[in-house]
Amino acid sequence: MNKNDVKKEKENQLLNKFLNTKIGNIWYLENRIIDKFQYESPDFLLQTLDNKTLGLEITEFYVKHDHLDYTRTLTRIGNKICQETKKKYNISISMTLDKFDPRIWSSNWRDHIDAAYNPGFSIPPQTNIFTDELKKLISENIEEIKQGKLIKQWIQIKDDYYQISIIDFPSVSSNKYDCHVNNTGMIKFNPYDELQLCINKKNRKIEKYKTKCDKCYLLVSVPSCKIGNYCSFTDEINKQKFISKFDKIFLYNEYSNSSFVLCTKYNILN
Repeated sequence: MNKNDVKKEKENQLLNKFLNTKIGNIWYLENRIIDKFQYESPDFLLQTLDNKTLGLEITEFYVKHDHLDYTRTLTRIGNKICQETKKKYNISISMTLDKFDPRIWSSNWRDHIDAAYNPGFSIPPQTNIFTDELKKLISENIEEIKQGKLIKQWIQIKDDYYQISIIDFPSVSSNKYDCHVNNTGMIKFNPYDELQLCINKKNRKIEKYKTKCDKCYLLVSVPSCKIGNYCSFTDEINKQKFISKFDKIFLYNEYSNSSFVLCTKYNILN
């Protein structure tokens, strides 16, 4: 599966999840949608019963955070290893990655304070070395993994230590055979400005989208903090107005599996 196939599969999963929420289902029924298919610019075209074409563009919103790259990089490596293990050994595995934090065990109280006010990790290890170490660990323990045993071992990369846990059972955090990275970070609440910047990127393409459809909608998906997206929106977002050129913008929260409609206004100068 190439990068484009992975992207399309992800988009299709997000659309189906959104349509299974209350707001997504209402939108689908109210527009009397009878068919949908993937496209490019916008991501989906949907046919209605009265022969109208609706466009739906999907984008993911990641808040800017120092720890985001660390979590996403290790998650991506771990997921790739899980897929390769299935292909090479015909066994499905889940993986959990932890990193040893020396600040917690330090005799210096400043380290403890730093760990409390700046939890988690931000600098990922060298990709090729980390990947090779994971492959080696699986190769050396594949027979035990096939027997259903939990494998929990440490690997060292330069001065850093990582604990790797592997088992042939779906991940508790996702209920899938994938990788979960244990990392933490301070949550940003209601990052409206960053969300508006995310919307602006799609606003600039609206004219292109609308050449293919009668109406065009935007679905903004907010990935879970479990993969490094340390942000949260409260009910206060219902009072916030976002500049939009779309007919409507939906915000889908992957963690809570819920969605709602953003309040919008049109700015011809945007």
